[in-house]
This record gives sequence, structure tokens and C-alpha cells, in this order.
Amino acid sequence: MTINELQRMLIKEIERLTEDMDLMDQEGKRAALKGYPQALPVIPVFSAMPLAAPPEFDETYMDAGAEKDPFPYFIVRADTVEYWMDDKAVGTANMARILIPFAVYDEDPALRGYFTLTAIMERVVKRFQSETALGPFFCSKKMNLAYQEDETFPRFFGALEMLWYLPGIEMEDWE
Repeated sequence: MTINELQRMLIKEIERLTEDMDLMDQEGKRAALKGYPQALPVIPVFSAMPLAAPPEFDETYMDAGAEKDPFPYFIVRADTVEYWMDDKAVGTANMARILIPFAVYDEDPALRGYFTLTAIMERVVKRFQSETALGPFFCSKKMNLAYQEDETFPRFFGALEMLWYLPGIEMEDWE
């Protein structure tokens, strides 16, 4: 099992956990929380520019292909991975520190976005506090939540830090 498999499984599980939540995109339309492995996808700035640019460069092409931020979203980011480390709880283990930043958009002046963000992260924590297994992986019950320090209204950001135990890697016979 690889880190990539853990990321895919976490994305699928978090999307499932939040599918009934009332989330909005930047246009005020209902949107599902979308997960990405490691980073947001790269969106080309000039995607709407024709193959042959006009003789006089027209700056309207600058924004035509740029998409808005993909709110609401989260990223399952592998921060560090340690193989064959000593752990007091389980002995020798393979472990990955996973950071999951979340981002929601909400223009409600009562800061509903903060409460929505917290509800999302608490659903994930509750899921993995009550059942630590996810396929062949299992996580530590010790988890950390953090929120952005700067005021970013109407965008709200937070993150969840988790420690995951990975299955052992079997060595092949090289002879």
C-alpha cells in the first residue's frame, strides 16, 4: 500500500462524510466538498487564448481562462513519511504525517463559514476517533486542528493533522 492509496481513500471518505452538508461555491451555488491529493490542480491562466494570438495582444485573454478558486475544497497532503520507526504504541512501524487543509466560502456576515469549516473538520475527527481504520491503514487518535490567523472573509481556512500507520513493505528476494 502506498501513500497515494491512503490519499485517495481519505479523499473518498471525507467527500462521503460531507456530501449532505450545505456548502457554497464563490458564485453562491450549492457545491460539494472536493478533495485533491497533495496540492490544488494547476489551472492554466491562458487556457482561453486561441492558438494563434491576434497581432495586437488583447488583455481580455488574461482572465478569460482563469478559473475561480475551487471552493469548497480540501487537500490530503503527505507531510512526512517514516519507515521502520520505533513507536511506543505499536513497536516498529511505518508512519505518515498527513495534513488536510480545508477551505470553504461563505459571504454570510455572521461568519457562518467558520462554523461550517469547524463542522467539516469535526466530522472527520469524529469518524476517525470512533473508527481508526481505513482499509489497510489506521490512524492515531491524537489529532490537531488549526485555523488561519489572518482575516480572510469570505474565505475560511483550517487544517487537520493526523498520524497514519502504514502496512509493512515486504522485501522481494533479489537472487
